[in-house]
Amino acid sequence: MKKHFYLLAAGLFTVCIANAQIKKGDILLGGNVNFNTSNVKPDSYASDQTFFAISPSIAKAVKDDLIVGLTLSYAHTRTKGGTPSTISTIDSYGLGVFVRRYKSLGANFALFAEGNLSGAYQQNNSYPDGAPKPPANKGYSINAGFYPGIAYFISRHVQVETGMQNLFYAQYGHSKLGDGADNVKSNSFSLGTGLNKTLDNFVVGIKWII
Repeated sequence: MKKHFYLLAAGLFTVCIANAQIKKGDILLGGNVNFNTSNVKPDSYASDQTFFAISPSIAKAVKDDLIVGLTLSYAHTRTKGGTPSTISTIDSYGLGVFVRRYKSLGANFALFAEGNLSGAYQQNNSYPDGAPKPPANKGYSINAGFYPGIAYFISRHVQVETGMQNLFYAQYGHSKLGDGADNVKSNSFSLGTGLNKTLDNFVVGIKWII
């Protein structure tokens, strides 16, 4: 009886490890969703902010536990506050590529580390509450980032993941404010970490393996 129990336990452990491995040739479909909202008081300093982001992706395993993929992204931020009340919005549309390596931990868990390169088109707007919405200020950015996290394999074909996007990042940005002869152009470059924006960068996602 004990022998059968040990064989069964060993078999289950082997299945868990197998389930937590990405095989060469696997196709992974999925994405991340991020949402948070905040409210600051008292009224003299009141502000409300809502942030939402979604990024569907497709990837292929070029080796066991190594995938290369493509991702689309959309993010929206809306802030209302100040005296008099002002509304500010940011909409961002992006396209990127990424490489990810998995390391199995057993029991259907795996660590992963991802490097990514992406470009984004952005529209910014700021106007008094109740006033007509003016034409948006436009710009673009090129971003490189590092995304560590942990994945759990519900089954051989379903993976749930969580982690912090842009733990480290580099970014180049170009923007244009205004139209015609009065427009102002700017360029920027930054390096940093996402630790000061934990809620914005913390994501939960799901991938289907086919």
